[in-house]
Amino acid sequence: MEGSIRSARIHEYNKPLELDNISKPAIRGDEQVLVKVGATGLCHSDLHLINGEWKDILPLNLPKTPGHEIAGWVEEVGKSVPENIVKPGDLVAVFGGWGCGSCIYCKSGDEQLCSFAKWPGLSSFDGGFSEYVLVPSYRFLVNVAGLGVHPENLAPLTDAGLTPYRAIKKVKSMLGPGKKIGIIGIGGLGSYAVQYAKILGGGTKIFALDRSSSKLELASRSGADYQINIQSTDNLVDRIRSETEGKMLDVIIDCVGTDKTFYDSINILAKGGSVVVVGLFGTAAKIPIASTVLNEYKIFGSLWGNYNELREVIELLKEGKIKSNTTKFNLDDVNKAIKLLKDGQIVGRGVLIP
Repeated sequence: MEGSIRSARIHEYNKPLELDNISKPAIRGDEQVLVKVGATGLCHSDLHLINGEWKDILPLNLPKTPGHEIAGWVEEVGKSVPENIVKPGDLVAVFGGWGCGSCIYCKSGDEQLCSFAKWPGLSSFDGGFSEYVLVPSYRFLVNVAGLGVHPENLAPLTDAGLTPYRAIKKVKSMLGPGKKIGIIGIGGLGSYAVQYAKILGGGTKIFALDRSSSKLELASRSGADYQINIQSTDNLVDRIRSETEGKMLDVIIDCVGTDKTFYDSINILAKGGSVVVVGLFGTAAKIPIASTVLNEYKIFGSLWGNYNELREVIELLKEGKIKSNTTKFNLDDVNKAIKLLKDGQIVGRGVLIP
């Protein structure tokens, strides 16, 4: 079909994606940009979407192309796109929080918190499991032309690399020599979180917690000081104490977000400590009121990151301060990649290459 592209799309929830030939998106708005996809990260949020777990809170018209971690090359621009911002041929990262631009959250720089935010692959806009993606405005692109980075390393930064960065920045004042931070879940987000804790922690000891020995090995290579396999049924509190001379952890970054990981986080938290939850696996968590009050625990949620924070993590990648640990898949192998992610078999971040 002339003018057609290949896209992996949801036709029915909880079913394999189908590889379709669809019409190539066309520029219809003055600010729009057509991006030729170079790589798209595979996120657990995509699994929630594909399985239909979010169909009530994110109702979509199917078929839908998922994929919100996108990097690629500018193919075509609308007539009002400034040439000094982006032009055809430039490598760009696609910022995911497409806010309205007018509300208090957008005006403060946190467009991902906009009440009317759209997300590629998670809203009315198709995502990056495709050869091309249409971005509604050049304002949502970070131009990285000439910086010497590759799409497969860049794409995961737009969520997996961005989310834990914002989370750790929220508690940066609690880190430093003699402090301890725990990262629960060394998947796509957690492998970056360990690196940010090393950069921003100022001597903080880093504890990596996961059920997979291979992911804990990645955490060690990324800078974690201690690796704790929580597959074991041994008492987690005692295991933490044995490594810390009886002390608990000052900060926990929960990259999993289940009822169990939240419960574990509270149990291994020091007085005055903070838990930042970024994972979305669970539905609800019970908070022990007495210990929360008596120990002055602080609990934060942290959503994605803003545009400027994405620029910051890209700068860290460019300078070689962080590394994207990726496993590449062809678009034809999308369902194989989804199964491997579901089974916890991908170490680091899986990325699809069209």
